[in-house]
Amino acid sequence: MGIPRAVLKIIRPPSSFLAFLSVLLPLLARTSDLDFSMQKALPLLFGSMCTFIINDLDDVEKDRINHPNRPLPSGELKPAFVAVLYYCCLTSALLSVRFGVGTNPISFLYYLGVVVAISYRYVVEYLPVFKPAYVALVSTGPVIIIVQYFPRETGLYAVAAAVFFFMFGRELCKDLPDRPGDPVSFLHSLEPRRIALISGVCQAAGVALMSLQVETIFGLLIILLMVLLVVLSYVYWLRWGRLITALGLMKGTIFLGLFFLI
Repeated sequence: MGIPRAVLKIIRPPSSFLAFLSVLLPLLARTSDLDFSMQKALPLLFGSMCTFIINDLDDVEKDRINHPNRPLPSGELKPAFVAVLYYCCLTSALLSVRFGVGTNPISFLYYLGVVVAISYRYVVEYLPVFKPAYVALVSTGPVIIIVQYFPRETGLYAVAAAVFFFMFGRELCKDLPDRPGDPVSFLHSLEPRRIALISGVCQAAGVALMSLQVETIFGLLIILLMVLLVVLSYVYWLRWGRLITALGLMKGTIFLGLFFLI
C-alpha cells in the first residue's frame, strides 16, 4: 500500500474533512472571509485526524479480529510512527485553537471537543452501551460551534439535532461487524433487523428535521436525494447484505446535510 496511502487510510479523510467543512462552509457563507473561516475550521480537521489515529492505536488488538487489513494490524505502519503522527496532529489541533480561535468562551468548545473525542476508548471499554449516543453527540460538535457563532439562527438547532439522529443511527449499524471484538453490552442482544428498525427511525427523524429548513426548490431536491440515499442504504444492507456500502451511503446523506448549514 505504501506509507502515504496507509497514513491517508488511518486519518479517515472523508470523516475528517466532513468535520472541517461543517465549520468552514457555514462561516464562509456568512462572512465571506476565507482566512477567518479557515482559522476557525482547522482545529476540527486536526482534531478529527488525531481522534481517528488514537482510536486505531487503542484498538489495534481488536482490529486484528474485526479489521485485519487496517494499516496497524496488517503491519503497514509501525505503532511508534503512528504515535508520533498522533502527537503531531494533537499539537496542531491545540495550537490552531490557541492562535486561530483565541481565548474566548467559544474556544472552550474546541478544547472540550478534543478531550471528549480522544477519550472515546474509555466509553468503548467501560460504557459500551452508551457508545452510539456518545459518538453522535461528539459528531454534533461542529454544528454546536456554528450555533455559538450565530445563536440567533434557530434553524441551526434543528440541524444539530438532525446530525445527532443521523450519526446515532449510523453508529448502531457500524457496530454490527465489530461485535466479535467489542466488549459485550445490551446492544449485542438486539438482532440486526431490530437495529435496522431503530436506525431507520433515526435516519427518518434526521431527514424530517432537515426538511424543516427547506426554503427553495434546490433545498427540496437535496431532501429528496437524502431520502433516496437512506432508502438505498437499507436496500443494500437488508436485501443484498452489503453493510459497508450501506454505511457509505449513510455518510453521503450526512455530507448532503452540509447544505442546510450554509
